[in-house]
Amino acid sequence: IVWGKPLFVKRYKRQGGKVQRPLPFNFGIILNKLFRYFKGKIMKKRKNLTFTQRLQIETLLNAKKSKKEIAELLNLNLSTIYREIKKGAYEYTLKTDSFWYGIKTKKIIKYSAQISQDRYNLVCSAKGRPLKIGNDYDFVKYMEKRVIKDKISPCAVLGEIKYKKIPFNTNISKTTLYRYIGMGLFPHIKLAKRKKEYKKTYFKRAPKGTSIELRPLEISQRTSFGHWEMDCVCDKTKSALLVLSERLTRKEIIFKMENQKSTSIIKCLNFLEKKFGSSFKTIFKTITVDNGSEFADYLGMEKSFYGKDNRTKIYYCHPYSSSERGTNERLNREIRRLIPKGSDISKYSVKEIKKVEEWINDYPREILGYATSSEMFSKQIQSL
Repeated sequence: IVWGKPLFVKRYKRQGGKVQRPLPFNFGIILNKLFRYFKGKIMKKRKNLTFTQRLQIETLLNAKKSKKEIAELLNLNLSTIYREIKKGAYEYTLKTDSFWYGIKTKKIIKYSAQISQDRYNLVCSAKGRPLKIGNDYDFVKYMEKRVIKDKISPCAVLGEIKYKKIPFNTNISKTTLYRYIGMGLFPHIKLAKRKKEYKKTYFKRAPKGTSIELRPLEISQRTSFGHWEMDCVCDKTKSALLVLSERLTRKEIIFKMENQKSTSIIKCLNFLEKKFGSSFKTIFKTITVDNGSEFADYLGMEKSFYGKDNRTKIYYCHPYSSSERGTNERLNREIRRLIPKGSDISKYSVKEIKKVEEWINDYPREILGYATSSEMFSKQIQSL
């Protein structure tokens, strides 16, 4: 008998002008399937011991029970007991007697349920697919440098690698990256969990200017360019930062102010109007603000520096509704990464504030396809 070769071949006559192919009969394959079937029926599938069973074995061994007695008490095979004791064996030094010239000791082999369980867990950890990161140390070094030194989130770094097509052997998803960080494969990166409590609040007065309820729907949908959100980042002193965030491109403009008054806000807007000139109206179509006292002079903010015409349109959010300026609040959190809460803003120079602005605008963002705000803003300016 030649295994794997057809033993019986039935030949068919020509029917309808076609010759049918012979049907092979492989006797070796059938025997193999029968053997596997009866093997599964006869032999029981081996199950691993639980930690509770290992503790029972350790307790019975300390009670001077024999291996055969332990197997009968736990309803286990004798060979299973021998294998388990070998797996959890360790050397123990026993003090037998002491003399004036020293101590007499004896080394014995004992069983530990914890050692056996740790070895079992170690073997289980090696199951499954190998790590996708492999031995790509350059990827780990680049990730840690950008996260720790440049203060960019791991997700943004991963997107930047894909966007700029930086050559690395590792190609993993965002979920896998954060799982690897949790496993400790990036030892210098630590992720902190944020907890925030929200309190329900109520407002009692209407906004001083035009309400956000009258704002066009296309602004909320982020389908057009030139719609901004404005807010102040304050400290314990009078100094503050005026922050403007463009809703479509996430472009950030930051001004350092000596005080948090409406006159300082208008000065910053006048500076922007002088900088952008006639294109200011197309770049700053609308600005959405909160109901703070610094934004009370909506007529002064809307009025052009060069004449009686309006340069922009101001919309006011509902009181206690910071979510209506989501882009602004999100980018303010980026500012706090470099200028922590409680810092004295007056001690930061204009040059240092400019570096913070550049860092935010050069940050690769997932929502922009890992492009930067500066790149997207430049494209919009060129298309005007």
